[in-house]
Amino acid sequence: MPNTSNPLNEWLQGFREDPAVFPHQLDPINRRLLLVKLTETKIREAGFLDQRVLDGSEAGAWLALADALGAAPANPGPAGVILHCGHCGSTLISRLLGELPGAWVLREPLTLHALAAEARSRHGFAARLNDEEFSASWKLVQAALGRLPAGSTHAIVKHTSLTANLGPLLLEQAALPNVLCLWIPLEDYLATMLRQAQLREGVRLAAGEWIKDIAATLGEDCPRLADLGDAELAALNWTAAQLAFARTRDADKARVRSWQFGDFLADPETRLGEIALHFGLKVDSPALSRAMSSHWLRRYAKDPRFPFDAAARKQELASARKRFAAEIRTGMRFSGKLRSALALDPVHTA
Repeated sequence: MPNTSNPLNEWLQGFREDPAVFPHQLDPINRRLLLVKLTETKIREAGFLDQRVLDGSEAGAWLALADALGAAPANPGPAGVILHCGHCGSTLISRLLGELPGAWVLREPLTLHALAAEARSRHGFAARLNDEEFSASWKLVQAALGRLPAGSTHAIVKHTSLTANLGPLLLEQAALPNVLCLWIPLEDYLATMLRQAQLREGVRLAAGEWIKDIAATLGEDCPRLADLGDAELAALNWTAAQLAFARTRDADKARVRSWQFGDFLADPETRLGEIALHFGLKVDSPALSRAMSSHWLRRYAKDPRFPFDAAARKQELASARKRFAAEIRTGMRFSGKLRSALALDPVHTA
């Protein structure tokens, strides 16, 4: 837990002006916001801006939500946002974007988890914030994530997969941000998520949130988690992400692009340039080449201590498809039925 001894007024001033005074955690239950002082380098390098970025030495302060709202930074928020279905190359793309001049890339801020959970219960009896508080908190966090350090021109936020439901809210603003929805085909997703016990545990946990998005549409016809195996849970999670992407695109098609990760891997330098342009970054060929020559295409983006590349990914997927073929077929059938019930356009799930 960060040291929380610094005077309140200093934190309020820092929050207005300094992107290193980071909004780490939103607590809707107690209506407060945790600010943590991080270094610019730590923010740039973090694979996850959640509890994993803290080592206990950071200074921090809890602000009453009303005080934080009064110190809201004055900017419109990030220029670009990456939404994704999980384990589909979003961290790699964000790492490569971070190598481009002007880019300030934030990966998976924890504050977005609380907002995504509140959005799912916003109009129900379990909501912790009323409509006015939710709207103000949403604008506050977006403004805070849009702050820029010296030398940076565009803030880009890579969400965690479970916050894809926030996509339509992102597009309520008049100009910013542009959004990239990133995904992999269902068969690849199932092969990825079923191949390790730890990933299966994550599937089971995430389903508790994703099911709420499905239930909001299907009501009593929604499947029960207790009746589903791991393959069906994984398929449910992927399908719910596709539903979120469809709703995001419907909110403003001009500001949303949707890509399969395989399209990126087919021509990474060209695709990176297209994503950068979509997010408003003006980069030339030498800058793209420098990004491509960084170590990210040869390392595991979530943890660069480990080597990993497109060939290793292909081999892992092929092995998992064979080992879990029966479960994958089960997941594919279940998703097909669920997509039909949701009337989810096949173009979103090709």
